[in-house]
Amino acid sequence: MILLLEGDVTSYFGPIFFGFWVVVIFLFVFVAIPKMDRQRIRENIDSHGGKVIEILSVWFAGNGRSARTYDVTYISRNGQRVTAKCITSMTSGVQWLIDKPPGSGTESPDLQ
Repeated sequence: MILLLEGDVTSYFGPIFFGFWVVVIFLFVFVAIPKMDRQRIRENIDSHGGKVIEILSVWFAGNGRSARTYDVTYISRNGQRVTAKCITSMTSGVQWLIDKPPGSGTESPDLQ
């Protein structure tokens, strides 16, 4: 039970509520979304016989869309070490921009 002694106490609930939502949005944007992106990239590479070594965010790629850009280093199914650039979002999947996609060979670079 909340006991209010003064009318001014309720004026603190607005900023506290706003601050709570700012923290929730911050955690979603900078923790949850990148984690889901990395999982999506890892699944894409694993499904083509590759093995992820490193996934790095490229924060200021300026792709102008809601997709995020990542530099990905992986071992292809042929045993070659490859560093590629991809973009990913919840709606578009993984799209490879630079270098061959994980399956390499004759596959198209916009493998999803």
